[in-house]
Amino acid sequence: MKYPLRPTLIALSAVALGVTGCSSLMYNNSFSSADDIQPIEPVDSTIERIGLEQAWDDKTKEQFWFTSQGSQIIPYSWFTWLEVADGKDLFRSSDHMSYLGYLPEPPSDLNPSGLPIGFALNKDTKGDAWVGMTCAACHTNQLDYQGNKFLIEGAPTLANFVLFFDRLTEAMNATNTDEIKFQRFAKNVLADQYSVANAAQLRLSFTDMSIKIAQRQQVNALPSSLPKDFTSYARLDAFGNIQNEGTAFALHDLSNKNIPNAPVSYPFLWGTHQSDVVQWNASAPNTPVVGPLSRNIGEVVGVFGGLSIDKAPWWKRLIGIKTSYSSSVDMIGLGQLETSVKALRSPQWPQNYLPPINTQKAAAGSILYQAQCSGCHQVMTREQEKDLYIAVKTPVGEIGTDPITAWNAEFHEAKTLILEGQKQLILAGDKFEAEADAISIPVNGVVGLILKEPKTALKAGLMPLGSDSKERRKSLKEYAKMHAQARDAIQQPVDDNAPYMKNGELNLDGLVYKARPLNGIWATAPYMHNGSIANLWETLQKPEDRQTSFWVGNRNFDPKVVGYVNQQAEPIGNYPSPSSKFNVLDSKGNSAMGNSNLGHDFGTDLTDEEKWQLVEYMKTL
Repeated sequence: MKYPLRPTLIALSAVALGVTGCSSLMYNNSFSSADDIQPIEPVDSTIERIGLEQAWDDKTKEQFWFTSQGSQIIPYSWFTWLEVADGKDLFRSSDHMSYLGYLPEPPSDLNPSGLPIGFALNKDTKGDAWVGMTCAACHTNQLDYQGNKFLIEGAPTLANFVLFFDRLTEAMNATNTDEIKFQRFAKNVLADQYSVANAAQLRLSFTDMSIKIAQRQQVNALPSSLPKDFTSYARLDAFGNIQNEGTAFALHDLSNKNIPNAPVSYPFLWGTHQSDVVQWNASAPNTPVVGPLSRNIGEVVGVFGGLSIDKAPWWKRLIGIKTSYSSSVDMIGLGQLETSVKALRSPQWPQNYLPPINTQKAAAGSILYQAQCSGCHQVMTREQEKDLYIAVKTPVGEIGTDPITAWNAEFHEAKTLILEGQKQLILAGDKFEAEADAISIPVNGVVGLILKEPKTALKAGLMPLGSDSKERRKSLKEYAKMHAQARDAIQQPVDDNAPYMKNGELNLDGLVYKARPLNGIWATAPYMHNGSIANLWETLQKPEDRQTSFWVGNRNFDPKVVGYVNQQAEPIGNYPSPSSKFNVLDSKGNSAMGNSNLGHDFGTDLTDEEKWQLVEYMKTL
């Protein structure tokens, strides 16, 4: 059965949304079938964006934007009709989602409710429809210059995930507690199946999910000692969120958590598949099949992948299987997304729209780059972007940048609960003690999901290799062995018994950050792993002279310093400015933990003329 749209509701929602949504059914405690959700006709003009040549055609772009990876936030019909907490605007309205930093798109077959880039429709095992995030939500960006809007595929988003989730929690609570608001919501969701009884059944399910959403917000909440916009636009402690999804939610103990207080910039995606390691702290080997699959499953776990680690049924325990693993992760979707990312190439400076590159300055800058930068950030031509490379791993103590991301990844711990006594990698590794590195718990969950569906995992993992690759001849067991060996080959940062502190300071022995080629770096501001430096010009200033405060979230591009203009963005419709101040210093004038802009002093002794030459050259990368 298909559920038609009602003209009255279309007209009303179009006022707030700019495009209209589709009704769908939640009946007898089951959500609408994904097959019942149909795209609708947009009622306004599409946002005009200029795409750059990055080796993707239009079909690949849309598939990347809206292919589900198994993330499930709330039912798709609920997200379609949910209102903001403090008004009647639909939560998904273009103005509201733009205020949160996400990029609106009109309805299409893959995006029936006209959600922003990166919000995908997911069909669960029952055929029910959910909305969830996919890679593009965090790795697609738009920068504006003189009226033109450039869409950069694979670039770090300027979105504010924490604000998005806070406002989602508030919207669901307001809908649940405001009877008039809930009735509007129920009539839209239930459509021609609306009745008092069905609305009451919907209310039960909505209340239950509202509590779960609020629990996630509380588990990842920051202490009151940190400023409200500590995470804010353009950065997120993804590692911390993934840790908590494993320790608190997968193990069903909400107190078993760590504070996600090390937000980082979202990394750009081009070149990801070609590197030997991934993550800012170079902690994950990028071996064929298992490497990308493990990395991507872990990412889905952090964005509503629903990982659950439970005691195995009695009959499995009889044969030595103590735990079972479940999740909504879509491995085939991940294989499709990784295949696209492997083909993605860096964006080139659009000289038809931005000021043309000064070739004389760039030539001089290329020589300076070889002397000052290439030891860590190797130069790769456009033709070499498909080639594998070895990333430089620089000790945190030497580079001098903020250490909290690397330190948290190493030293955050959590209770292992039902995993105690089991091998950390299920079939290999040391056995879990009562407490363990927090990140090892979601890693265990990822391994469990792969072993649960080995055929699907192998199929998904092979997709990026292509049909003619010789690498396709190995079994999943062989790929897993390769991955385990690569993990062992990565220098373990700190001995298991090493102290958290050393001589009264954080123990940074063995901790590293990853450097990579800087192709496309011009489109990825702000800079450093924690987004603490506003533009390329500022990266070349002596650490003590760098800006200690700047605006983040404004999309207007400054081609001279290569970053975004340091101004608060204009409000959007009835919503506040989609920007916030990044403050390096705390209220006492000290460098705030997680926000330091020190270190990385390469090139800072050059003259201003030489620095401008180096900036000009980096525009060409």
